[in-house]
Amino acid sequence: MQLYLYDFAAIDDWSIGDDGLYGNAQVIEGFWTDPRMTSYLVHADGALAGFALVRDGAYFAGDGTRDISEFFVLRRHRRQGIGAEVARRMFDAFPGKWEVTQLTRNVEAQTFWRRVIGEYTRGRYVEQPRPDGRGVMQRFDTRCR
Repeated sequence: MQLYLYDFAAIDDWSIGDDGLYGNAQVIEGFWTDPRMTSYLVHADGALAGFALVRDGAYFAGDGTRDISEFFVLRRHRRQGIGAEVARRMFDAFPGKWEVTQLTRNVEAQTFWRRVIGEYTRGRYVEQPRPDGRGVMQRFDTRCR
């Protein structure tokens, strides 16, 4: 999680604490223990390569829609199709409505998700501004592919 937050610090307002760690430890630990979350550890070549958290009850859409709460692949494993495969598996594991959001400054994530979701849905998704004005979101239903 600290490597993920380190990457995020370049695009968001995460600052490093006096203890050398990013973020509030209680909040971060809550990501892993929240009963609405399903956690995935991503492995590549037999080693930990990242993680993903799926939330039941999307941040903006609420109940009945899932979202990708957090998604991280170590830089050395990016652009090898690993992230796209993980995303497809998550979408397949939870058929139904999805919401995926990215911050305005996270252009790399926007490009990734537009491509992955576009391929997965065959272009059947809607992109719109996030309701909080901090980026974009894609909405789609895996049952309508």
